[in-house]
This record gives sequence, C-alpha cells and structure tokens, in this order.
Amino acid sequence: MNSVKRVALIAAIASMCVAGVASSAGANDGAQTRAAYPSECQYENMGSWGGRALCKKSNGGSFRAVVHCESVTTGRVQGFFGPWTKTGTSTAYCHGDGKALFTGVDLSARDNT
Repeated sequence: MNSVKRVALIAAIASMCVAGVASSAGANDGAQTRAAYPSECQYENMGSWGGRALCKKSNGGSFRAVVHCESVTTGRVQGFFGPWTKTGTSTAYCHGDGKALFTGVDLSARDNT
C-alpha cells in the first residue's frame, strides 16, 4: 500500500472514531438523570394570616407554599407565594387585611432556590 492510500485510510479511520465518540456523548446526554417533582407533601392554613407547605422528599425539585387570601374590606381574593425551597417549610403570608381561605403547595421539577 502506498503512503498516499495509507494516509487516506488513517484519516478515514480517525474521522470515524471521532464521529463515534461525538455520537456516543450525545446519546448519553439524554440519559442523564432529570429532577422529579417533590413528594410526600403537606400543607395547612396557619390561622388567618397565611399557610405553610412541607415536602419530605425534594427528588431534585423544589416547592413553595401558596395561600389564597380574601380582603376583609373588598372581598377580593388573591394568591400569595412563599419562597421556593428544597428542604424544610415554605410559608406564605396574607397581605394587608387579607384572611387565609385555603393553602396549597406549588411543585416544580426544577431547582428554583
């Protein structure tokens, strides 16, 4: 085999190896572990001033409390959110003359902290 054919063959093999490495790296990108939603969550009103939420397992995601409050003077209902967290509790507070009607939990598979 002459040197020109040998160089061409080596170049072809090298490009196939590089293409194989690049395609296998791309294939592994989709196989990476993705975060899941928090689980084992509880939430409750904390008197008339707000509410709190707690999730025992974050699973890589995050959560926050949401409380719906009604204004005593206008009757308007608004939602207010606590801070995003992965551990512990998140507490949401009514603003102004609002009284807590009900509390829930907002879940995200992303880490929003």
